[in-house]
Amino acid sequence: MVTSKVRYLRALMKAYYSYKTKKTNLCYLPIRLWIEPTNICNLKCVMCLNKSLKEKGYMDFEVYKKIIDEAKDFVFDVNLFHRGESMLHPRIYDMISYAHKNGIYTRLFTNATQLNEKNAMRIINSGLDFISFSFDGYTKEDYEKIRVGSDFDKTIANITNFLKLKETKRNKPYVMFESIEFSNGGKDLKQKRVGFKNRLKNLPLNKLAVRSPHNWGGDYNIEIDKSPKNFLPCTFLWYALTILYDGTVLPCPQDFFGKLELGNINDGSIKQIWNNDKVVPLRKAMVTKNYQKLVPCYNCDRIFRKNFFGIPVKYLRALFYGKF
Repeated sequence: MVTSKVRYLRALMKAYYSYKTKKTNLCYLPIRLWIEPTNICNLKCVMCLNKSLKEKGYMDFEVYKKIIDEAKDFVFDVNLFHRGESMLHPRIYDMISYAHKNGIYTRLFTNATQLNEKNAMRIINSGLDFISFSFDGYTKEDYEKIRVGSDFDKTIANITNFLKLKETKRNKPYVMFESIEFSNGGKDLKQKRVGFKNRLKNLPLNKLAVRSPHNWGGDYNIEIDKSPKNFLPCTFLWYALTILYDGTVLPCPQDFFGKLELGNINDGSIKQIWNNDKVVPLRKAMVTKNYQKLVPCYNCDRIFRKNFFGIPVKYLRALFYGKF
């Protein structure tokens, strides 16, 4: 019997081959999805565009089930988050469980403000494979300035209690702690980081990741080098799709305001959308380097980044370890 990891690596290699050979009508279906349970959030973080969204809501659970029922035959993992705080969805635990029972690896990113003891146990028992805590700022003052509306001490306590509960119950989910560092972090940023790491060192944390902010397709102001020599066709178009709470399907999670709508899952299927008359031209524009008129792609920092043999450097380790 072929293991799921072997099948995953085969699918990944097929996607990589199609990407490198510039195929635009693909003979396979997406291997990863971003599904947005809700775009509602309880915080007003300085770097987040959520504050500018005009319409907000929750994904209907029956729509979600429709997505998973189709996706289980070809999707290997699903990210249950996008523009909002997913734990605000009243059925987020059912969403995780439903994907898990259908053999799909599930990931959740959360600000952890809703992670009381009851919710922590529900997360642990849901079958979630991976959780990442988005926690920006190494001191109470810095954190609460960035994540406006949050409470440093309460959120740290939520995360600490979750880790202790997980340790006594089971090995899953894999836990990552992610912090965005801004260029204006100050001279003492490194010292703050070291002090914060020491605070976490005795906890059963799998990984502590430090990130730089990205520019959400140019809607968040970060200076980038648009030199043609740095251009790399967008990889999302060859392996993933993003589905918003209302069923709108996008080519990637960087399109925060849905400027490149490919269709709606309420009106069709993933299979119908994957190679439709909106997606294929996008791929063609990328491989022929005619991306200058694509909005928001032309202003996105994801197509101007370091790569090695056509693979973004940040993905290399994940690719070789089968965790793309």
